[in-house]
Amino acid sequence: MKVPSLKWSDLTSPMISLEDYKEKYGEKEVIRKNHESYEPKKEIMDEIIKLLKTKGESLRIAALGAEWCKDCILNVPRMIKIVENLQHEVKVELRILYGIMVNAFHKKGEIPWHEKRSPPEALDPKFDLQAIPTFYLFNSRGEFLGRIIEGPKENSTLEEEIFAILKDQA
Repeated sequence: MKVPSLKWSDLTSPMISLEDYKEKYGEKEVIRKNHESYEPKKEIMDEIIKLLKTKGESLRIAALGAEWCKDCILNVPRMIKIVENLQHEVKVELRILYGIMVNAFHKKGEIPWHEKRSPPEALDPKFDLQAIPTFYLFNSRGEFLGRIIEGPKENSTLEEEIFAILKDQA
């Protein structure tokens, strides 16, 4: 896995803020419902806040995905809800890079992303992009902390995955 050498500064393509995402996609019923209906676990959110405050740290999250992706339609709005809730207590930044396109003709073992139609981050080995959405977590210094691929693991939530990554760095 090449991701640990990844830095926030490796993200060079134009990205949108959560506010811009909501303005552009928020009126789509499925996205709006996924955002409005998601209730992050309060006890986990409190633990994330406590951990970030104790360390005097902030969190930066980069979401790589595409508007055609059903997992992105589900999990990006949920991540936005988490970030919005965290922003009341700690500094959290979310940036979204959409435009990842699949190369339908890729062979097994090859990068599945379209070489000419996807942003360069999709093809950059540093990102090791395996599926979308992928949420990359960084600290305030732009150092890579961990990632969530597609969505939370079975029997988990996005906020539990964030907490596990942050706790692992403690």
